[in-house]
Amino acid sequence: MVPKLISLCFGLLLALGVTAQDKVLEGYIRYGLDSNLVLRQQGYDLQKALIDLKRAQSLFYPQAGFSSQYTLAHGGRSQDIPVGDLLNGVYSTLNQLTASNKFPQVGNQTIQFLPNDYHDTKVEVTLPLINTDLRHNREVSGEMINARRADLDVYRRELVQQIRQGYYQYLQAGKAVEIYTNALGLVKENRRVSEKFVENRMATKEIVLRAQAQVSQVESSLIEAKNKIRNARAYFNFLLNRPLDADVQTDEALFSLKTDTTGAIARGGLPPTVADAAVLRLSPGVPAGREELAKLGSMQRILASNLRYTRNYLVPKLNAFYDVGFQGFGFRFNSDQFYQMAGLQLVWPLFKANDNKYKVRQSEIDVRAVGDQYRQLTQQLTLQVQTSANDYSSAVEALQSLMDEVASTRETYRLAERRFKEGNAIQIELIDARTQMTSAELRYSLACLTVLNRAAELERVTAAYKF
Repeated sequence: MVPKLISLCFGLLLALGVTAQDKVLEGYIRYGLDSNLVLRQQGYDLQKALIDLKRAQSLFYPQAGFSSQYTLAHGGRSQDIPVGDLLNGVYSTLNQLTASNKFPQVGNQTIQFLPNDYHDTKVEVTLPLINTDLRHNREVSGEMINARRADLDVYRRELVQQIRQGYYQYLQAGKAVEIYTNALGLVKENRRVSEKFVENRMATKEIVLRAQAQVSQVESSLIEAKNKIRNARAYFNFLLNRPLDADVQTDEALFSLKTDTTGAIARGGLPPTVADAAVLRLSPGVPAGREELAKLGSMQRILASNLRYTRNYLVPKLNAFYDVGFQGFGFRFNSDQFYQMAGLQLVWPLFKANDNKYKVRQSEIDVRAVGDQYRQLTQQLTLQVQTSANDYSSAVEALQSLMDEVASTRETYRLAERRFKEGNAIQIELIDARTQMTSAELRYSLACLTVLNRAAELERVTAAYKF
């Protein structure tokens, strides 16, 4: 279970609501959850599970069916009945005694087993009175719904994380394009100043060639960065089930991450439900909302139901039935052929050479095995929470260092550029300062991406996102 302190942090962060800069990404997340094709398919599976439960419940009610059978037959088995041989002698004696013919002679009879010109038309109503199969089927169907719903929520959380990280990747690619574009402006200015130096005979031509090489290098990096932003846009639109070249609304505020004096990230563009990583590192726990635990809990209850079912192997099955219809020779419906019949049907298995006892043992083993799996999963999820919290805290600390580096390299370049224009610095110093500044800005943008990705992972492992 999540410690109370963690739950309190979640509650405070949720109370803040989604900030203005989160609304763009939140809109994309909602769109992705509504349009994702895999989610739709899993939604169909959940709907089928709900219908299975209704079907299992319907079996407890009376079932009615209509049937009609009409037969024509000739030949086959028969049975001779010597009615004439048994009665004719008696009848003859009676006629002699009474001096009459009141007792006629009769012939022997032959009865065919296959009925000819015979029909049986009826409506049959059945009702289960005692049936452990039906109860077990209903319990399993109900738990399968919970398992399907857990699978659906697991994928939804994965999709939320992927959408967040895909959007962050797109923003970082755009930030890289912006950094290289600014760098291109700086190296072109350096080339222009170098050309002026050569025109005024203050330097030789190699400084222009060196400046042009810097322009070509930055242009090549800018082309590569633009290709990455196209790929990032295509992947993000793929997650949203949109055309791959659809425009993506950018929110630059997400990359404006700042740290306070303690090194903690200001809320900025972080997911609104990310808990205090320091609290999670000191007291990690498994959030109650993790669907993986809920699914395994459903499996435990299914196996427990299987165990109860197998232990009840001596419970008989008792059904009631009622038939009403017409039966007789000739396809007629009259009072002579009308009939009603009601009764009970009992099935009671008594001996199967210990087969049921062996099934009980197997079910007991299954219950113990899934209990061990539940404890193992709890440990894994606890480790996952602590690892994600550690990664997030490390990313925040790294971002703080890179913020200082960016500020230092920008000031270094500003001073080097001023001295170069005044003729007090060689060109290689300016190139080195510009390269360090560009590299620091790129590393800072990647560090912002890392912090945001770690925050998305922390949101995922703590099951903090509310659908």
